Amino acid sequence: VLTTVAASKNQLDARVPDLSDYFASVQNDPSKAVPAEILSKAQGLVIMRNYKAGFIVGVSGGRGVAIVKNQAGSWGPVSFLKAGEESFGFQAGAQRSDMILALMNKDGISLLTNPNLKLGVDVRATAGPKSVGDQANLKTDDTPVLVYGDTRGLFGGAAIEGGGLFPDESDNTDYYGQKLSPSDILIGGKVEAT
Repeated sequence: VLTTVAASKNQLDARVPDLSDYFASVQNDPSKAVPAEILSKAQGLVIMRNYKAGFIVGVSGGRGVAIVKNQAGSWGPVSFLKAGEESFGFQAGAQRSDMILALMNKDGISLLTNPNLKLGVDVRATAGPKSVGDQANLKTDDTPVLVYGDTRGLFGGAAIEGGGLFPDESDNTDYYGQKLSPSDILIGGKVEAT
C-alpha cells in the first residue's frame, strides 16, 4: 500500500510542474497570455488539461490544479481538480483543450468550494481580454471567471454544454497525506504552500 501511495504522490508531484510549465508557455505567447493586470486582480487560478471526444453525444474530462491567493496576496497551496462534462447536439471529432481560468471574485472562487456549481450555468464566465485595449472595456469586478484557452484538434458543431469542476479527493488525499476538502486546502489554512 505504501508503495502505491508513494507512486501516486510522485505522479502528482510531476503534474504540478507540468501544469506550471503549460502556464509559463502560455504566458510567453503574447497572443494567448493572461495579461499581468488580470493576474494581479485575480483571486484564484485554475489550470486544466481537458480531453473531449464524441459523436452526437460528447463526453469530456480533465485534470488540473487550483490555487487561491491568501489574505496577504500570496499564492497558496494547490488543490487537485477533475472536470466532467456532457454535451448534446450535432458534433463529431476529438479535441484537447488546455484552459486557464482566472477567478476574479468570491463567485469565481465558489466554483472550487461548491462542486454543485457549473461554469457558465451557475457562475458566469467570459473569454478573458488579451490586450490592454480589451481590458479597458471589461469590468473584472463583475465577471467571476475569465477563460483563457488553447484548443487543439477538431470538434465541430454546436453544442449545449454544462460541466463542473470537482475536487479530486483521492489526489488531494495522496498529495497531502490526509483527507482535506478544497476549502481546507485553498482558504482554510490547513496546509502550507510548497
